Amino acid sequence: MSDQTHANLLEIGAAVRTFRTPEGGIVAALDEVGLAVRANEFLTLLGPSGCGKTTLLRAIAGFEDLDRGDIRLDGVSLAGVPAYRRPFNTVFQSYALFPHLNVADNVGYGLDVKQLARHERDARVAAALTLVGLEGYGRRKPKQLSGGQQQRVALARALVNRPRLLLLDEPLSALDRNLRQAMQIELKNLQHEVGISFLVVTHDQEEALVMSDRIAVMNGGRIQQVGTPGEVYDTPANRFVAGFIGVSNVYAGTIDRRDGSLCIVRTDGGIELWARSAAFAAGARVDFMIRPEQIRVDVARTAAQAPGLEATVERLVFVGADLQVHARLADGSPVQALVRHRRTPVEGLAPGSAVRLEYDPEVVHLMAAQP
Repeated sequence: MSDQTHANLLEIGAAVRTFRTPEGGIVAALDEVGLAVRANEFLTLLGPSGCGKTTLLRAIAGFEDLDRGDIRLDGVSLAGVPAYRRPFNTVFQSYALFPHLNVADNVGYGLDVKQLARHERDARVAAALTLVGLEGYGRRKPKQLSGGQQQRVALARALVNRPRLLLLDEPLSALDRNLRQAMQIELKNLQHEVGISFLVVTHDQEEALVMSDRIAVMNGGRIQQVGTPGEVYDTPANRFVAGFIGVSNVYAGTIDRRDGSLCIVRTDGGIELWARSAAFAAGARVDFMIRPEQIRVDVARTAAQAPGLEATVERLVFVGADLQVHARLADGSPVQALVRHRRTPVEGLAPGSAVRLEYDPEVVHLMAAQP
């Protein structure tokens, strides 16, 4: 994002939105949510179903009213501004193309509503189709297009109106895995090319990590962490983020003692773990996190070269580039490590075998334990 400025385009302040359940209870879909969308950035709202991310997107678009809080564009409140007057466009999960209109007329629909002059309308439609790689497709009907092409039409229809902010609700969920992975890169490149902010809703962690400049992780109507993909992956704010972004081994424990910056953590199961951190004092309750790819599996159980754990292998799962090693520690806690796949099996690595799992305390991440 070399051209990105860090000025805030959109600011959400203490947003609250509640719904009444069929049983008569109250559920907070948004619970004091605060978030800023920067100018010319790709920001993703990531979280499980029901976490509030789509409600937040709809509130920004003007399709939902907040109970409390405010949404400001360039510092000006959007309270009371209807959806059609907000300089935003939305790409829906279903794409919502008009089946009776051809591609060009689908893309130009918003310009027709604005009664733009025909020559300018046609020029902008042609430019939008070229932008998404669909030049020459203007006369086709949506049913004559693949899923990926229909998604591009929906993008062109949104971009042709030159919005300040593009809102995308699960834009790639209807595509197969290979096409979805290709479109992740294309969508990010498109955002750079058009130079406007994209706000995307997804529950797909890989999608968020690949495309985003920043990710806002949501759960229970609240934002748990906002950061770059590297920040939310390497230094999650809490146990939920650590578990939702990628695969992690997390163990609750207490800092037993310190030796300079080295923390010796005693887990609730009595296992000793080491980590480098200056953030916690002896006696503090912490969650210890290490990723599977940060663990080295020592089948021979040679003399310790690094901190390690004794474990028993339960199963091996082949996933192409890697072999997942699922094991149990002495206290029964599960642990997962990765071994780079090789043509010949690792000698001695099999269900039931004892292994030593080594790691570097520098790569461990400690988090304040949650109640």
